[in-house]
Amino acid sequence: MSQDASDENQRDTQTHMAVVLSKGNIGVAWYDSACGEMYVLQAQEETTGPFAFQLLHLAKLRAAPQVVYISARSDSALIDSLRDCSVQGIAAVCDVRLEKSRLFSYEAALRCLQLLNVTDMPRNLDGHEHTNWLNSVMSLSATQQVCAAGALLAILQRDDVLSESTAATSNSDDMDVDERHTKALLVASLAEVSLSGFLNVDAVSQTALSIFQEEQHPGKTMGIGSTKEGFSVFGVLDKCVTSMGRRLLRLWFMRPIVDLDALNDRQDAIQVLAGVPDTCKALRDILRHIKDVPKQLQRLQAQSVRGAKDFSVLTDSLAKLLLLRGALASAGLTAPARAGGQRNNASSMAEESYPAGNFANRASSSSPSVSQAAGRGRAAQPAQELGIVRRSLSRIGQAVQDCHGLVADIIDVNQEEGSLVAAGVSDRLDQLKAVYHALPGLLTRVVEAELARIPRALSHSLSQQTWTCVYVPQMGFAIRLEGGLLTADLEDVFSDFEVAFEGGDKGGTFYHSDRTRALNAQYGDMLHKILDLEASICNELLRRLAKHHTALVRAMAAAGEVDCLVAMAMAAHDYGWCRPELTTDNVLEISQGKHLLTELVTDTYIPNDTKMTAHQGRVQVITGPNFSGKSCYAKQVALIVFLAHVGSFVPARSARIGLTDRIFTRVACREAVTVPQSAFLIDLTQISSMLRHATCRSLCIIDEFGKGTLASDGIGLLCAALQHFADQRPAPPKVIACTHFSEILHGGHIRQSPQLALVTMDVLTEASAPEAAPDKGLIFLYRLVPGCAALSFGVHCARLAGLDPRVLQRAKQVMELRGAHKAVLPVPSPGQAAKEAWSQSLTTSLGALQLQDTSQLQAFVRSVLHDDPAAR
Repeated sequence: MSQDASDENQRDTQTHMAVVLSKGNIGVAWYDSACGEMYVLQAQEETTGPFAFQLLHLAKLRAAPQVVYISARSDSALIDSLRDCSVQGIAAVCDVRLEKSRLFSYEAALRCLQLLNVTDMPRNLDGHEHTNWLNSVMSLSATQQVCAAGALLAILQRDDVLSESTAATSNSDDMDVDERHTKALLVASLAEVSLSGFLNVDAVSQTALSIFQEEQHPGKTMGIGSTKEGFSVFGVLDKCVTSMGRRLLRLWFMRPIVDLDALNDRQDAIQVLAGVPDTCKALRDILRHIKDVPKQLQRLQAQSVRGAKDFSVLTDSLAKLLLLRGALASAGLTAPARAGGQRNNASSMAEESYPAGNFANRASSSSPSVSQAAGRGRAAQPAQELGIVRRSLSRIGQAVQDCHGLVADIIDVNQEEGSLVAAGVSDRLDQLKAVYHALPGLLTRVVEAELARIPRALSHSLSQQTWTCVYVPQMGFAIRLEGGLLTADLEDVFSDFEVAFEGGDKGGTFYHSDRTRALNAQYGDMLHKILDLEASICNELLRRLAKHHTALVRAMAAAGEVDCLVAMAMAAHDYGWCRPELTTDNVLEISQGKHLLTELVTDTYIPNDTKMTAHQGRVQVITGPNFSGKSCYAKQVALIVFLAHVGSFVPARSARIGLTDRIFTRVACREAVTVPQSAFLIDLTQISSMLRHATCRSLCIIDEFGKGTLASDGIGLLCAALQHFADQRPAPPKVIACTHFSEILHGGHIRQSPQLALVTMDVLTEASAPEAAPDKGLIFLYRLVPGCAALSFGVHCARLAGLDPRVLQRAKQVMELRGAHKAVLPVPSPGQAAKEAWSQSLTTSLGALQLQDTSQLQAFVRSVLHDDPAAR
């Protein structure tokens, strides 16, 4: 085989990847040329700290690319990370190629995606239909993954890796027919994936569930247009007192995990810490004084002038780190026993990659990741320290002690003149400082010696002058005369005096003399010598501290983790939350669950139970009136599942939660400018994503799907979707669907199934309420019960919302007429009867009018103008 043929065969079996990093989000797309499959993903990425580029490494493990394409304008840290093969599980170095940045622009990428032809794509789609189909397969609002996918397609087309399809399936409206037939790029499949080991919650679902809520905050200290965390799930649990803890907690919320070891380890720590609030308070008092030491060192290295405050913060942070270690070591915190006497097997977790786990275990696809956790965390262990204690004692070790000792031995911030280096570090520096501090006496002796040179006969010349010897930084030593220049007779005496300069901060004339020249020759610019020598010593100190950078990063990660766990323990203690039982069984059982945000803003919250087993009741259809709590219940279930996968306690009496791979929501309509779609089309796209990607391990929240179109169309689409979920094997995803379409529960719209559970929000009505007005005496119980509700009590809800009573009365009339199958006639406007009577009278008078009679005609006009209702 020739070399060219060999190279072409190798290229045809390679995996090609494109990566885009922007605004904290990373977009990845890869194409497996052996099978023609293309995958895309987008997630938030850390670019600094112990978890830098973690998701990128996981994506590389998943795809195993031989070639990676990135923009030539990419940050050097991203390039280095892509070339790094030292991460566990990454054995080979991939070929990282820099491409023109314009290929990675969103507009160019979207145009290239318009040329994409996927095998299972419907035929003969126009440009708009093609875009909508693509958006149902991969979110076109995820800017970074779109840029990566489009750039990858453009590069593969340029390099003749992708074949071209002659079917006009990917039509751009600005192309002619011939272009569309010749430029369509063919791939076997296209899929948006999530990495194994994580619970995937997309940005739309995060917004719908109020996991994060950024608010504009025009405060003076934060600047106009700055943001702060609003009323959100993260905001409730964010009781962190360090920047490292807050960043790590946000990372945990952005990347919920399905690793039982890591989750149980966090829950062990929360359980123990929640039981010792005094210990939590003591730890927080220590933590609030710990700053990010690696960032402090980076800031000091970048500064040309370093202040005592910077080194004081550094020294205090290192001391508090050691104090934190001591507090944890002496607290006696041991892991709690679980059911069956089992304890956490956290020692098996990869130390460096916690909390994401071992990278080598993440290389498989997303669906097996849940089952991979089944065998871990099972073995019984003897009583042992909490995992966080063990990790903290390991990470905050001798290196931190050495750094603190090094800084404490060299730096002394309690010195005059802003000096930093302690006495005894440098003999030369100590001598210079000793002379500098003795300058006042030396300068007094110098000026006295100069004055002694003046003959007694000329002493009268000094009556209007003041002589001093001063040290001026950068100028050296000089004699300053205030009150005028040397007189002519004194110039002969002081022939060695030479004017240096006039003025200055305090005025006067400055002279150099033989004595000041000798001082300059002996001591030079003393202050700057001291500063330069101190700067060189500080640089050497920072260079030595930089050798411990890795150890300091690990120590700060331990402090941040302690801060996170203490914050979540305080939330669990303050709100009375319970520890959920996480299991590999595909179940969801919640007793007395609550919505943590709604509970905080209501006087009384009615909890509800949830039960979904592996073979029964996995598709819940909830009916009930408006305002009865259907949406709140659906969101509370999703939030409890989410918090359990963060490792937090949950707002419930008890919970048994099977590991979950994704949470989908069809709750809030979030329109995107990049993909112009109607509200109903956005709803359909979200449902399409559920139908394509939901597994038996997924949780789907569907709220009022189908209401954006005709009722008959909405009912049909909702019924079909629910039936599809219920018929999935081996088990449907866990689905909670809230609807007002009570028709779907009757007439065989949905086939009965053990997986289908019909529930409703209970409502209490007075027995005396008339049948025509069932909303009289209506009381919402906010309690989930089996059954279904036919009435929505919309008028009652409108009354609660404060609508005008006349509007409510008319609404009741329309409802009654429609219920009786009668015609709905318009309501006469006020004064309409009077206008009709006046018109009739006017017609009668006009018919009897004698037009030849002028006086009668004038009287008629006057009566019309006087009696016109419109004029009144």
